[in-house]
Amino acid sequence: MTSTLRVFLILLSIAVLIFVFRKIRKTDFVIEDSLFWIFFCIILILVSIFPKICYMFSDWFGFESPTNFVFLVTIFCLLGKEFFMSIKVTKLQNKLTNLIQEYTIDSKKNTGSNDMNPKS
Repeated sequence: MTSTLRVFLILLSIAVLIFVFRKIRKTDFVIEDSLFWIFFCIILILVSIFPKICYMFSDWFGFESPTNFVFLVTIFCLLGKEFFMSIKVTKLQNKLTNLIQEYTIDSKKNTGSNDMNPKS
């Protein structure tokens, strides 16, 4: 890994960390969701500072090159994040559907049966 790429990865990771912390401070980002990105940036910083980590793990797992290992791990992490976000979105959709149904039922109860008659 060239020194230019290492410096670029470190600076980019620090910039993303600063962005995440600002979003947390403004309450635009939930802490439990931001933990993934904080952890991901810290891992990128560590790999940038100590590139031998990638070589060690790629040799240990039997990859042809460290690049393949990095791509596989990154894709795996992002797919895992996408899977859990899909679960969260599905739960939110179900809650929204239930909320709309409850609101509709409550509004029909409160207005009575006069909804069927046109108002003059």
